[in-house]
Amino acid sequence: MKNTLKFGYSYGMQPGEIPSAGEFLSFAEDVERAGFDSLWIDDHIAFRGNYLESLGALAAFSARTERIILGSLVYLLPLRHPAIAAKAAATVDYLSGGGRFIFGIGVGGEEIKEFDLCGVPKKERGARTDETIEILRKLWSGEAVSYRGKYFRFADVRQSPPPATPGGPPIWVGGRGDASRRRAAILGDGYVPYLFSPGRYEKGLDQIRRWAAKEGRELEDPARPWTPALHMFVNLSEKEDEAYEAGAENLSMRYGMDMRDVARKHLLCGSLDRCAETIESFQRAGVKHFIFKIAALVNEEAGHMRRLAEELLPMVRNQ
Repeated sequence: MKNTLKFGYSYGMQPGEIPSAGEFLSFAEDVERAGFDSLWIDDHIAFRGNYLESLGALAAFSARTERIILGSLVYLLPLRHPAIAAKAAATVDYLSGGGRFIFGIGVGGEEIKEFDLCGVPKKERGARTDETIEILRKLWSGEAVSYRGKYFRFADVRQSPPPATPGGPPIWVGGRGDASRRRAAILGDGYVPYLFSPGRYEKGLDQIRRWAAKEGRELEDPARPWTPALHMFVNLSEKEDEAYEAGAENLSMRYGMDMRDVARKHLLCGSLDRCAETIESFQRAGVKHFIFKIAALVNEEAGHMRRLAEELLPMVRNQ
């Protein structure tokens, strides 16, 4: 049977030094040349560290790449008005040529100041996200549409041009809790959590299938593909103790808290054989699209990216 695994690279500005625009865009080209199947960028409005507006960055990436899938991981949907999110996502899909953009979305919540800045009550984030997904699909039709919900209401409006992908790009739902899995089962086209063990991933995927079945939805429907994905932090320093220490320090800077225990449980590091075994265990749990994010110093990321592409991925691509 032909291997259907896909491997993506999650990019964004590391804590610390901000690269030039040229360096940032050139790295996207390097990721495509390295042979990755997809390229993703993270998203925050006001968070510790450095973040570009994700869809604007992806639009720029679309002009600098040719074949690689582009995705947001994850776009904080409740912080944006649905009309703006729909238009921005449709623009990325149009500029990338259609079929080359995945709209990864999430509810956020790590930083209350982001919600305060955007004037959105954090307690409403889930319900607003569900309404927004429904509105996105309506607006992406290119037809005049109406909507009446708890948070958003409009009548007889049309956005044009519609996305190049008929019906709009796939929506993958990020998150770690029951609400995100239910959203992925009912409203999404994929699920992409992070900081999971293989056992937890397998149980979560079973839960998603049960919810989908209750809604009469077939996740294996080829007419509307549904993808189980996973976001993984990785440090491929040759010495495992150094990889763990560097990865834990990087994650702690990103999240503003001690992430040593998290790194010990979930950071992909160690020998290449061990890393390959971990990837294979997640594959058995149901993952079909792996998305790797380097947890290392800014000036070390390119080296880790190349080692990932040239040494580790060939070990698992052709199982």
